[in-house]
Amino acid sequence: MNMDRTYRAAIYVRLSKEDGDSFSIGRNESDSITNQKLLIRSFLDRHPEIEVVETFEDDGFTGTNFDRPGFQKLLDAIRQHRIDCVAVKDFSRLGREYLEAGRYIEKVFPQMGVRFISVNDNYDSGQDRGHADNLIVPFKNLLNEQYSRDTSGKIRSALSVKRQQGMFVGSFAVYGYARDPANRNHIVIDERAAEVVRSIFKMKIDGMSCYAIANHLTSMRVPSPAAYKHDCGERYRSGFQTSVNAGWSATAVKRILTNETYCGHMIQGRRRKISYKVQMDEALPREQWSRVENTHEPVVSPEAFSAVQTLLGEDTRVCATNRIHPLAGRVFCADCGGAMIRKTVPSGGKRYCYYVCGSNKADRARCSPHTIRADLLEETVLVSLQAHVRLILNLDDAMNEIDRLAWEQREIKKLRHQIDVMDADMQRDRELRLSVYEDLKTGLIEKSDYEALRRDFGQRIEEAKRAQEKLRGELNALTAGAHEQQTFLGEFRRYENVPSLERSYVVSMIERIEIRNRHDVSIRYRYEDRFASMREFIAGRGGQKEDTSPKQENTSPKEEA
Repeated sequence: MNMDRTYRAAIYVRLSKEDGDSFSIGRNESDSITNQKLLIRSFLDRHPEIEVVETFEDDGFTGTNFDRPGFQKLLDAIRQHRIDCVAVKDFSRLGREYLEAGRYIEKVFPQMGVRFISVNDNYDSGQDRGHADNLIVPFKNLLNEQYSRDTSGKIRSALSVKRQQGMFVGSFAVYGYARDPANRNHIVIDERAAEVVRSIFKMKIDGMSCYAIANHLTSMRVPSPAAYKHDCGERYRSGFQTSVNAGWSATAVKRILTNETYCGHMIQGRRRKISYKVQMDEALPREQWSRVENTHEPVVSPEAFSAVQTLLGEDTRVCATNRIHPLAGRVFCADCGGAMIRKTVPSGGKRYCYYVCGSNKADRARCSPHTIRADLLEETVLVSLQAHVRLILNLDDAMNEIDRLAWEQREIKKLRHQIDVMDADMQRDRELRLSVYEDLKTGLIEKSDYEALRRDFGQRIEEAKRAQEKLRGELNALTAGAHEQQTFLGEFRRYENVPSLERSYVVSMIERIEIRNRHDVSIRYRYEDRFASMREFIAGRGGQKEDTSPKQENTSPKEEA
């Protein structure tokens, strides 16, 4: 080694989140990063031929890959000939990937004329090394990689156990929540953001499209989720955001509307890292997600969440004001079962709106050309809805006179049993779908038969999933009511004496409207089975005997003027 030469050295330090106390509150760097610097400087002080000119660090970055900002800046400094010596605490600080770490130590640094020093490993490429040293370097790198592999496995296992217990293990709480200061594995409502979430659900139920909601929030200068987290001082990064100051998008609104976390359930494990060596992740199918119910306080009611999921699955169109008509997605032809289409017809200088059979409009031979005027239908539905609410409130009064909690517990048990039965049915269909593949491989069935059976089982599984989600929504609503010693019927008191037909009323209470002709309108209300169960329960407890159970109603609209 040429002792007359002066080396311009860079200190490189690294600490991953799994290694220690990085990101300590109130500190710009972790104690371990500081200790690494002190150790390296103390060593270099004993080498007068080395002058420390720069320091590079990666606090919170894994050593399983080399795509780290601090390390990349170090390489840039080497290429610009600002430094010709690199000092680290030990080989693992440079990296824990066996092949890449060895490549930098044995090839890249020597080719670039860089002296490499690892203090704790007693390694200095500027000194003569024997054969034993040449063997020790790759061996230690291999041990470092094995350590990283073991650590990754332990962390995955620990996180999986926490998820199964409903504990929060994410880096950032979902928008509308914050990490509980008293328990980092629990989340609490962030009231400022939660109000925005509630308004998003309300706007959707009131008939606004996701695009219109996004535009409204942007125009009101409401910070987007990413911008809000940055405003709160969080070092938030997301693959969805284009920039911190970007406004709201329809996609961001829809992500909020479909996130079951807002119902008080912990949904985690939607994505996973491909490998401990690769900083890329992959989406997991829904059945592999971790879902634990009632782990934190909900932001929106289960009824509101369930109603919004139904809305998102409907084919509804918006008008010029980006709002959805009150009955959109709820009106169907009683003869063919197809959707009725809202159509505007000009006549005599005026414009009239009608609902027409969509099947007949597409092909006159498929169904009869029956229609009904939109204002007449909306008036009929409003009158029926007002009567329906009165029946519900009568039923609620009757339930107040008997053991309401006993009925709720009975219904909860019944719903849980139905969900368990559907779980077993789906598992059986999955096994049958797998068995037909084995039959194909063994030649027992043809490929065309296999494809048909596979589609059939897949469709049955999807239908069962949708039905199960609906049952879960009812169960969550009922459970929340039982916990609060009140029934979901109390929700309907806000619809008492409704003066006009609004989208929120229709979404909350009506499941389907069927039109046979202008004089025959059938309305199917939500929770009909539950109302029937209540009536049966009341009768069994000696309560009111008359029929106060709301049910599917057939109404006859007034003649058109």
